[in-house]
Amino acid sequence: MADNVKIPYVARENTKVGTHSFYPQPIAKGTFGFDRMCKKAAKNTTIEEHTVRAAVTEYMKVAQEALLEGNRVEIGEQFITLYPNLKGSVKDYKDQKTGETVVVTAKDLTASKCKSRVGATVNRYFSDEFERSVSWVKTDKTGAVIDEGEDATETNEEAAQGGGNQQGGGSKEVEP
Repeated sequence: MADNVKIPYVARENTKVGTHSFYPQPIAKGTFGFDRMCKKAAKNTTIEEHTVRAAVTEYMKVAQEALLEGNRVEIGEQFITLYPNLKGSVKDYKDQKTGETVVVTAKDLTASKCKSRVGATVNRYFSDEFERSVSWVKTDKTGAVIDEGEDATETNEEAAQGGGNQQGGGSKEVEP
């Protein structure tokens, strides 16, 4: 298990839902890359780093094939499950020529109007273990540690102006 290092976060204002709404935004310390992961996984074992790399690469090729066949794919035991996902929606709209509302039905929703994505869910047991083990430290937008009672709010505007730190936690494709 890793040393109990505190992960920094900043309080961000959620302007989409109105004033006085805040959420924590973890700040990534960096990326633990594939090479580093393979090296660390091979350490203290009889398995060579290049063997780990080759096995994981092939494992992910099989995972991709299984996803393309429409399967849910378990990555590790009680870790992550990948699944094929389709994001999109259709809704009623006003016809620009007539000004009338066009009512859509399920028939109007087609895969061509959606984006194909790989979804992922983290196993509850893995998340619970993370929760039991993690420590957090509140920081301001410059990364300076602050007392939990102080105001360390970063508005979306400040973040857009480059005042914030690198955000942690995946991409916009991942939903909480």
